Amino acid sequence: MKKLSSLASFLSPVIGAGVLLSLANCATQAPESSVLCQLSDDNGHPIPALFSGALAPTHRGHAATHVVLLQTLETACCNGFDRIVFTFEGFHHPTWRARYVNPPIQQCASGNNIAVAGNAFLQISMDTAQAHTDAGQPTITDRDRHLSCHNLKQLVLTCDFEAKVGFALGLGSKMPYRVVELQNPTRLVVDVKN
Repeated sequence: MKKLSSLASFLSPVIGAGVLLSLANCATQAPESSVLCQLSDDNGHPIPALFSGALAPTHRGHAATHVVLLQTLETACCNGFDRIVFTFEGFHHPTWRARYVNPPIQQCASGNNIAVAGNAFLQISMDTAQAHTDAGQPTITDRDRHLSCHNLKQLVLTCDFEAKVGFALGLGSKMPYRVVELQNPTRLVVDVKN
């Protein structure tokens, strides 16, 4: 019985160390790759994971034919970047702007300050767009998302008013980003380096 007790005393720290090493290994592994991390452009070529990106504001105008409906909003933690995908109804993209802003982050209609986690804040603004149906039902129900990506920490809808839609991305650090427009379906892809 003494021998078993001594063996258990000896093995206990060894097994414990093995379990801790296993857990530490799991904690440092990158998140699983998502289908969203492997999108292709309109010509069928994979969107490259490596990109130089921008820190300065970017903008793309589109002729307004009608207000486009934002249908879905998806996020993915990818290897080298964090991705947000906005999907719209129909064939038209809204006019959009992306730029880093300083806090406080404000709600567009009320002007009230919004708490957003992070050390850097990327604002995505869309004109001639809405995130609700004509009956007033929101198409994006999760309008304040806390995330555990490498850089993307929070995603908050800051505007859905008078054909303007806006989001604030709370980031761990200010990193280069890119915006890619895709068709079939109509999407706006925002990637931020991590």
